[in-house]
Amino acid sequence: MKRKTLLVMMMILLPAVMCAQHATLKQQMEKLRKEKEVNFVYDSSLEQLLVQQKAVDQTRGSNLRETLQMLFKDTGIEWQLKGRYVTLRRQKREAPTYGQQQQAASVQQRHTLSGYVRDENGESLINATVMAHGAGATTTNSYGFFSMTLPTGHYDVEASYVGFDNRHQQVKLDRDRHITIQLKENNMLGEVVVTGDLNSRVLTTQTGKKTLTHDDLNTEFALLSSPDLIKTLQRSSGVSEGIDVTSGLYVHGGNDDENLYLLDGTSMYTVNHALGLFSAFNTEVVKNVDFYKSGFPARYGGRLSSVTDVRTNDGDMLNYHGSYSIGLIDGRFQMEGPVKTKRERQLVESGKMAHYSTSFNFGIRRSWLDVITEPVFYFVNKKADERIKIHYFLHDINGKITHVFNDRSRAYFSIYSSKDMMKNTYYWDDTEYTTEGYHDIEDDENHLSWGNLNMALNWNYQLKPNLFANFSAVYTHNRSIYEYFSDWRYGTKGAMNVDHIERKYRSTIYDGTLRADFDFRPNTRNHIRFGGDMTWHEFRPQTQSRHDFSGYEDEQMDSVKTASRNHQHAQEVNLYAEDEMRLSDRWSLNAGVHATLFHITGKSFLLVDPRTAVKYQANSSTSIKLAFTEMSQTIHRMGSTYLSMPTDYWVPTTKRLHPMHSYQVAAGIYSQLSKRWFASVEGYYKLTNHMLQYTNYNSLTPPAKHWDYFVMEGKGKFYGVEADVQYKDSRFDVNASYTLSWNKRKFEDFYPYWFYDKFDNRHKLNITGRMKLGSKAEVYAGWTYHTGYHTTMPTHYTIMPYTPDGYHGTSITVDGEELTLLNMDYNYEQPNNVTMPDYHRLDIGFNLHHTTKHGHERIWNISIYNAYCRLNTMYAELKTKKDGSTYLKGRGFIPIIPTASYTIRF
Repeated sequence: MKRKTLLVMMMILLPAVMCAQHATLKQQMEKLRKEKEVNFVYDSSLEQLLVQQKAVDQTRGSNLRETLQMLFKDTGIEWQLKGRYVTLRRQKREAPTYGQQQQAASVQQRHTLSGYVRDENGESLINATVMAHGAGATTTNSYGFFSMTLPTGHYDVEASYVGFDNRHQQVKLDRDRHITIQLKENNMLGEVVVTGDLNSRVLTTQTGKKTLTHDDLNTEFALLSSPDLIKTLQRSSGVSEGIDVTSGLYVHGGNDDENLYLLDGTSMYTVNHALGLFSAFNTEVVKNVDFYKSGFPARYGGRLSSVTDVRTNDGDMLNYHGSYSIGLIDGRFQMEGPVKTKRERQLVESGKMAHYSTSFNFGIRRSWLDVITEPVFYFVNKKADERIKIHYFLHDINGKITHVFNDRSRAYFSIYSSKDMMKNTYYWDDTEYTTEGYHDIEDDENHLSWGNLNMALNWNYQLKPNLFANFSAVYTHNRSIYEYFSDWRYGTKGAMNVDHIERKYRSTIYDGTLRADFDFRPNTRNHIRFGGDMTWHEFRPQTQSRHDFSGYEDEQMDSVKTASRNHQHAQEVNLYAEDEMRLSDRWSLNAGVHATLFHITGKSFLLVDPRTAVKYQANSSTSIKLAFTEMSQTIHRMGSTYLSMPTDYWVPTTKRLHPMHSYQVAAGIYSQLSKRWFASVEGYYKLTNHMLQYTNYNSLTPPAKHWDYFVMEGKGKFYGVEADVQYKDSRFDVNASYTLSWNKRKFEDFYPYWFYDKFDNRHKLNITGRMKLGSKAEVYAGWTYHTGYHTTMPTHYTIMPYTPDGYHGTSITVDGEELTLLNMDYNYEQPNNVTMPDYHRLDIGFNLHHTTKHGHERIWNISIYNAYCRLNTMYAELKTKKDGSTYLKGRGFIPIIPTASYTIRF
């Protein structure tokens, strides 16, 4: 019986054994793929050989390398193992001549694989990595598009994006193919491996680039419960925040008006609310931010110090969802989803259509303090002798509509509106307290309003499989309005005196732009971008009117009524071209040029700015970079304070002045030390010519008509070293950035030597940490330190004799007592000669999550600004002691600020 059973088993197993002994290479590779979890990558020319070549089963009892060695022995095929991928190619023979190489290249067929990377709801993913293993890799552009031209063959195409699961797709490239790769979001904050992320700081060619996502902006801390893009960038190395609490941005020594802000490709002139307390970006609608502080690509121009390219969400193509939030001083609402038609609904529900063809995204943020102050002032003024009212509000509105015509064509229309409005009124009537029949009435009103209106129409079209185009029409309007009204009436009935004053100031900008951008990828080693735009500028700074009259009410009064306007026109043409070249496995180069023709009345300027960045990839986790850039700026913001004031205005360069110009060299080393640790060290040296500074005009802003007579030109010299370290795992995300910098300026007409800038902070250190406490809580802590700002103070004074004009001295206050001294002449050694005390503060925040019974996410946020309540010095006063000696007294006002907000996502 046993013999019979054994015989049957042998009869069953013998064919299988014989089949295994004579299986083809292709069959053995498929077996290895399943057992060892590896993928094979090879050119299509090997397909026939793999199918016909017999192979003996060598997959048992040995490791993977030994198995591959035995499997492909004497087959004429070379193999290379890298991670989970085995690349196959024919064994090298005697090197062909150059002519033979050219002939082979001309015979080999190549095709283009192109398409889009999106999430499951149709939202495009910017800077996603698309890799055809064993052949090449690329990244998606600002619209989620990619293309690669490769030899005919079978490819394992992998798409990856931070916060999403990777996806593999097998593609047979025997002709030009267009695909859409959809990635699934992974809400678990896992370990981050950046060796395959071509947008990581290790693998990008540019220096000084930082990418922020929606989650990076909406952290667990927000000043006054309003997440802020610019305040997030302030924590970067090489960036100074300026005045405490404000949203200033001083990058590598530059001024606050030297930063280019782009919202979906449109320029932003006013980027702050409430005199700089908030930035004008609603983070609920922001998808991606690319921030550059050096190594600027040629496609950007117009500012000297930095570029902040903000892209908003296109809108969900499948489902409706959104959020609403209420904070300490503002509320936010965001909604997005598809625009459904009856026909498309049937196609989507039946699975014949992946998503709807049209989507929308809408967001609004508005302060609500005026809702409280209006009734409060009503009741306060009801019983008061004088009536005072303060009314202030701000809003941002973002809207975007996306329509997909087909796989190769889609259009976007976006609109952005922002507004600040402040109105103060004062009314006083003391008639009842004066002699019978006598009236004394005072009525004053101040009105300030400023903001933006931006509209853009974009059309994407894939002209060829490897050529992508975007055509844009852009309208930009910036406005600032100041109105003052004062009316004083006094006297008896029939003999009333009137003093009336009206002032109106209005500064506006109108821009119209036509632009074309092209993205061309002829092969896997070259990524070429080129394009241009034409802009018509109309500047109307300080258009003003005046109406004054005074006299007796029933008689003819003295009246003055004037009006003036100041219109300045400019035309601007920009052209650019750049090529991202992979010279070898270790060397890459980005070379380009940006040219500007700027025309104003009476003069034209031709500005050519070359840009170069080179990277040496020492290994898969470490790179060394060097970049040289030139930048030019032809428009300037006029304002004599470091705050964003509604009295500021923008003007173009005149024929008396020169456009500002900068040269910058940056170099650094960047290393992904492990899966969790990243570190970089970067140095920069920057020279700026034709910087502008006020002379001695006694006003917040000089008259716009002759503003160029009240400024002087100078130079800037800025250099420093920046170090960044990051640790990130499934629970912790810790970042530390340190800057050692020198910021110097020189204005010959003001001071003949180099002097330190006000925001020359020698040392700056930022440490931020985020920790996940289970699935329902998160905590944030951020500590900021920098050496103090500079200010100008007299170093000594000289007592002067009486002068014939009758001026007899200077009054000073000593210990609360006013004293009159002899004439004093204060002497200053140099500008910004005093360093104020060091600045430091701690910010902390908490998020508490809860899911409602309807499946909506509920988030409570508690944020504490300046947690240990350090009153950092904002300015200094010169004090005099009784003995005549002087000392400085620092003044600080910003205390601890706790806030809370409540958010629901649905």
